[in-house]
Amino acid sequence: MDKKVNDIIILLCKGISNRRLYFSNHPKVISYAQNFLKELTAFFEMSEKEEFFVGIIDGHFIFNGKRLFGPTIVGRQLIQFMQMLQCGGVSFKKGLTVEDLSAFMDLTDGLKNPLNSLQEARELFKKQGILLITLAGYYSDQPGMGAPDSKRPWEGQEAGGFLQSPTLIYQALFDVVTRAHGDAAFSRELDIDSARSVSEFMLRFTQSNFADVMQYIHYPDYDSYTIGHSVRVSSIAVFLGMKMNWPEENILAIGTAGILHDIGKSRIASEILYKASKLTADEFRLIQDHPRVGAELLLAQRDVSPLDIAAAWGHHLRYDGKGYPEKPSWAVRNPVIALLQICDVFEALTAVRPYKQAMDPSHAFSVMTTDKGAFHPGLLSAFIAFIGIYPPGTYVELTDGRIGMVTGAGIIIDRPQLKIIQHRDGTRLKKEDQYAVDLGAMDRGSLGVSQLLLNYLDTEN
Repeated sequence: MDKKVNDIIILLCKGISNRRLYFSNHPKVISYAQNFLKELTAFFEMSEKEEFFVGIIDGHFIFNGKRLFGPTIVGRQLIQFMQMLQCGGVSFKKGLTVEDLSAFMDLTDGLKNPLNSLQEARELFKKQGILLITLAGYYSDQPGMGAPDSKRPWEGQEAGGFLQSPTLIYQALFDVVTRAHGDAAFSRELDIDSARSVSEFMLRFTQSNFADVMQYIHYPDYDSYTIGHSVRVSSIAVFLGMKMNWPEENILAIGTAGILHDIGKSRIASEILYKASKLTADEFRLIQDHPRVGAELLLAQRDVSPLDIAAAWGHHLRYDGKGYPEKPSWAVRNPVIALLQICDVFEALTAVRPYKQAMDPSHAFSVMTTDKGAFHPGLLSAFIAFIGIYPPGTYVELTDGRIGMVTGAGIIIDRPQLKIIQHRDGTRLKKEDQYAVDLGAMDRGSLGVSQLLLNYLDTEN
């Protein structure tokens, strides 16, 4: 049931995101609406309920008192819309139609200013003919909607608190990449300034909270992994640039380039891009052409940097000059692009795809180091040293049964720095009681990592 709930809200959030990119009757928008209603109907049949209610508190979606991790990542636009409506939750009732949902999604795109009260929002819904989607007062952290006077205030982040929240950092990255790909698909001007701004926000936060951001980027976004891939590549590249003491302007530049590097995939049909089976020769040629398409798209934009264009064109070029597109004799390899290429391949190997499972980091490093001529050797060595075989933001189980989140690579590659979040008996530690452990500072025989928890999602932070 938990997966069903997550799927329902993610479909709604992606429908809203696509509605803001395309017109109301666009096939993508209609498809998300139809799939949302299909999953909602299945939920009603399974649960024997008449309504589906989701609350919002602390910038997270809540269902039956439980925070929802995946929907929160992709749902920034819906969360902001709920904030503008002065409400703390929304209920979808049995009998909802595509027309009802379309009117709701139209409103998420059309409402530009916050309303004065929840009552005003309810009157707006009635005026728009939205009768089977109702708004609740501020969420109380309890299952259901409860009495109106028992609601606690919405505790989401204000704009000024943006840098304090890894959730909002990830959501902003996801939104910027999503919009860039949507605008590129329809030949609209890209918002390059937004990409630069979110790259700067990421740098500021990453300086002291990289692991907190990285725990979010391990979320497997199966049906739009191109977006998540660009977010992860950009995040890792910013971290590496910072660890290697690059000038701040170079770090900001690689962050922006990482956000935009796969923009050429916006012109590839989704049935090819997300195909789970083997590609045909013609389909593979289309995939291989995305660097050229991306570079041409960026060349047509204002305020784009040469590095952005070079990253789009050259992120599949190997250190030995092979790869695609074919490298002209006059081309010079930039070390920033060489680092981005390493981040690109590492992310692709260690992430879930429709056609494969995630590869653990140590296996990925083995693949990369044995592929002679593929990568800049010095940068690859630095990458492995700074990331470690247990990358920051991943979770591990220790030999004594405790669980910790990796906060940084240790002086010994298989002995990272950790933040302990769970006792050996399974008891979850409160945030203020979590504590640091540096395995590199301990004798090897006393304590170590027993396993990497690739599928562990920490929904409490």
